Parts: sequence; C-alpha cells; structure tokens
Amino acid sequence: MVLPFPYVQLCMYVRHTTWSYTRSSMVNGLRGVHIASNIPVDIPLNSKEMQLAMANVHENECWEMLNASVVSRGEMNIIGDIELDFIVIGGVEKVFH
Repeated sequence: MVLPFPYVQLCMYVRHTTWSYTRSSMVNGLRGVHIASNIPVDIPLNSKEMQLAMANVHENECWEMLNASVVSRGEMNIIGDIELDFIVIGGVEKVFH
C-alpha cells in the first residue's frame, strides 16, 4: 500500500503522520532518526541484543554483532544509517551517546 507524503509507515513499528509522529510503545530497544530521510525510527531489541548494546568491553565488536543481528531479522542497518538518540530499557527512555 502506498500512502501519499507525509504519511509513511516503516516496518519498524514507526508511523510518521503530518509533522508530529507517534512512536510505538517499546520495552527494550533503540530510538533515533534515519539520517537520510529524517524519519524517527524505533528498533526493538531482544535480550541478547540489549546486552550487546550496553556492553562496556569490546564495544566496537559488540556493536557490529548487534547490527548484524538486527539486520538478519529484517530491520534497518544501524551503523551509518541511524542517528541514535535514546536507549529504551524496561520501557524507560534514557539518553544514548
């Protein structure tokens, strides 16, 4: 289904309507903005992906594994495509980066 601009629906549970948007309720995940399109993005993460996102040791390797896991289940590439603003832990947004 194709919707006219500015109504865009992404497979990541994101709805962008007019100039305000409604984000999904997410328990664990990452929130940010797609760099090229400036559309808000929610990326829900499972428990293993959350461990990788919050790792303090071998951070680069963990981010690459997290990105590969997210892409393997059909979500967007995070590295280089998404400007991350928040991490959601237990439904609570925390500033990220």
